[in-house]
Amino acid sequence: MEGIRQICSKELARVFKDGKMLISVFIFPVAIMIVVMSLVSSLSSRAEKDVEAHKSIVYVENAPEGFENFLLSADQECSIYTKETIADVLETEWKKTPDDTQAKEAVKTAIKEGKIDLMIAFPKDFTKRVNSYQAGEEIPQIKTYYNPSEDYSKAAFEVISNSVLESYRQSLLAQRVDDMEELTVFTVNSDNPDMILRDKEKAGGKVLGMLLPYFVTILLFAGAMGIGTDMIAGEKERGTLASLLVSPVKRSSIVLGKVFALMIISGATSVVYVAAMVAFMPQMMGGLSSEELGIDLTLKPEQIAMLAFLLIAIAFLYSAIIVLVSVFAKTIKEANSYVMPVYMVILILGITTMFTTGAPKEWFYVIPIYNTSLTLQGILTQEVTMTQYGMTLGVTLLAGGILIAAIAKAFESEKVMAI
Repeated sequence: MEGIRQICSKELARVFKDGKMLISVFIFPVAIMIVVMSLVSSLSSRAEKDVEAHKSIVYVENAPEGFENFLLSADQECSIYTKETIADVLETEWKKTPDDTQAKEAVKTAIKEGKIDLMIAFPKDFTKRVNSYQAGEEIPQIKTYYNPSEDYSKAAFEVISNSVLESYRQSLLAQRVDDMEELTVFTVNSDNPDMILRDKEKAGGKVLGMLLPYFVTILLFAGAMGIGTDMIAGEKERGTLASLLVSPVKRSSIVLGKVFALMIISGATSVVYVAAMVAFMPQMMGGLSSEELGIDLTLKPEQIAMLAFLLIAIAFLYSAIIVLVSVFAKTIKEANSYVMPVYMVILILGITTMFTTGAPKEWFYVIPIYNTSLTLQGILTQEVTMTQYGMTLGVTLLAGGILIAAIAKAFESEKVMAI
């Protein structure tokens, strides 16, 4: 035990007494996470406001009398053009007034190019067919054209085609039917202000549960990766590991000392990352508070305790993985090249939990690394069972223990440890 303590203390002192190392491990990654998330949220919010403020450019073909005024009264933030006025938008000069087909094709091209947001095409005899409609006749069809790849066009379609035209249909129907109430079989949520039933704690857990496993996987492993490779491969490269191996300290103690030191460092970084994420979540969500978001981002004591034990187990497993890979490298550069594929696999497994639907199957919780992401998510959403939590904790510690045994075995091999 004394040898383990000495090695562990030596490695911890090397990190915690180095100001640059502390900044690169604990402060810099957190700052990057907060800045990136805040920037993404800010840009997303700005894009939404830009779309809302945009004045839609709408081309109307064969507009019936009164429709343009109806459209402007329903959506004042739109500019309406016809065959006679669309030339300004198309930035072209017609030698003569274009026919319907020529104008229509030019507008379709403009919609693809993002110059026009929406086209509404009425049949030529629309008003006559509506007024003289008899049962069994073909119902007049209004056609709309838009570009879903353009945000402005997509927004115009959603507002005008899906909403305004429905209101216009209702207004024309009211002219045909004396009492519209007779046609209204039922309404949906016309007077139901309490229709949203949401558990704020669970909703907040889902927000954190979507992001936290991903960031814990990235930052915890990345934070331990640089230090872990230097602990083994770096000392090999500098020649200090050789003198350590011939010291009176048992090689198993050297292994455990280095792994425990790396585990403490990576565990501490994970706590800092999680605490920073929870503390700065409003800023990363566009400056909105929990009340404005309609969710609760606070954690219960039992959730904190479960997270703490699980993060310790994850730190133990990740440390063992990094040290094991570093053992077989002779330089830091070589060690990093070995660790990177492992990092990518862990990263992919962390990302997959962001898009899972439904309850995970029970056997998922025996898959190392993947189960930790699932359980982190389950703790935050309060949906993980103690059986699932126990399985994850046990499998993670067992996997770490097996890797530790493999590292100790490798340390005993002169061929592996040769510089």
